[in-house]
Amino acid sequence: MFGSDHLFTILNVSAVTNLLDTVGSVKGLFNSRSIPEFFTGFKTVNFYLSSPYNGSVEWEEYRYSINCRAKTDGESRAIAVQVFNLVNRADFTDGHTNCSVLGTLPPADDTDVFNTPIEVIIKTRN
Repeated sequence: MFGSDHLFTILNVSAVTNLLDTVGSVKGLFNSRSIPEFFTGFKTVNFYLSSPYNGSVEWEEYRYSINCRAKTDGESRAIAVQVFNLVNRADFTDGHTNCSVLGTLPPADDTDVFNTPIEVIIKTRN
């Protein structure tokens, strides 16, 4: 919904999921603002709609935040590089994406991880 299906399809490939932790049979890729409590892994990617939906007569625009999380700064950035390479300028039927990688955020405390956020703009034709 609102472009999240396009992002999940782009991200749910081995080039990304092989970099993520697995808990049980669940890979650390989530279409959610937060990581589910059951997931105890450190290397994750979560994404969510971060701005209001902007529709027009011909084009719709969605902005997403993708969070590339890991225990170390280097791992977080490595995940972000792979995500950026896949998502930036990705084309799909009647749509296109553009990305910006933001600065890596350090952990807030010893229970937190590094997070390299990526802002994604998805434009689709109505």
